[in-house]
Amino acid sequence: MYRRGVSSRTRKLVIGGAAAALLGSALAVGTGMGQAAVQPGGNAGASSGDINALVPALGFSPGDPNATADRVGPTGVNVPGRCPPTQAQVNAQVALKNASLPSGTDLESRIQRFEKTLSAIQDLKCPASSTTLLGRLNSLTALRANANRDNILRGLGLNETPADRAAAGSGDGAAGGATGNAGANSGNIDALVPALGFSPGDPNATADRVGPTGVNVPGRCPPTQAQVNAQVALKNVSLPSGTDLESRIQRFEKTLSAIQDLKCPASSTTLLGRLNSLTALRANANRDNILRGLGLNETPAG
Repeated sequence: MYRRGVSSRTRKLVIGGAAAALLGSALAVGTGMGQAAVQPGGNAGASSGDINALVPALGFSPGDPNATADRVGPTGVNVPGRCPPTQAQVNAQVALKNASLPSGTDLESRIQRFEKTLSAIQDLKCPASSTTLLGRLNSLTALRANANRDNILRGLGLNETPADRAAAGSGDGAAGGATGNAGANSGNIDALVPALGFSPGDPNATADRVGPTGVNVPGRCPPTQAQVNAQVALKNVSLPSGTDLESRIQRFEKTLSAIQDLKCPASSTTLLGRLNSLTALRANANRDNILRGLGLNETPAG
């Protein structure tokens, strides 16, 4: 009888312990407090490579972690001198809280990335005003009413996602100093003529090649950025330098005209698609602020 009593109590303890363990596991899952979530510095859920590619840049230099005084932030208001955190710290915090981030170039994917990054900034005890994220997010949300919003954003070349960077990177080799720029100052032209968005052709090519829009273009096209800059300068005493919509549109139009003067089609560059994205914004009353907020980085002021 005594041995049977002990065995019964033991069985109850074992059963009770198992139930407690199951309850603890359920709570850990339900509250997101599993082991991976609490490891310091660990990117739980999302891989480091994905996060580094998808989290938007903060737009302001990191603060001094030892600072005790405020400093003027990127929006002109005072922020703690230790803010913002480093990009790496923000990336790690975003990864800690999110199993994945949307990687699309569509508007809603971009908005989600900005919102989750702003949440990480606040988790790290820094205000949104210590970055340029909120202004850029507001510019994105202002586009929600535009039925063509996703194509507009892809065309604007924001260079935020891996897909954006790949498209922009194809034109990196085309940029160069202009030579023989009659009419307009060389420095102004180099700073104001939009990048062509596609690598220069081979001037000796006789066969076509596939252009950046998927159609065949002459293998010698487009010209180099320097050649286009020189042609724009030859035909224009000056270019508008503003960050407003109409100034941007004029720069694209004059550059496209120079491309055609040099006997290459618009389809040998990405200029026409980007111009179409700009002209689609003409009906938006807040267009200039939207463009400035998106950080297109096309002009010296941009």
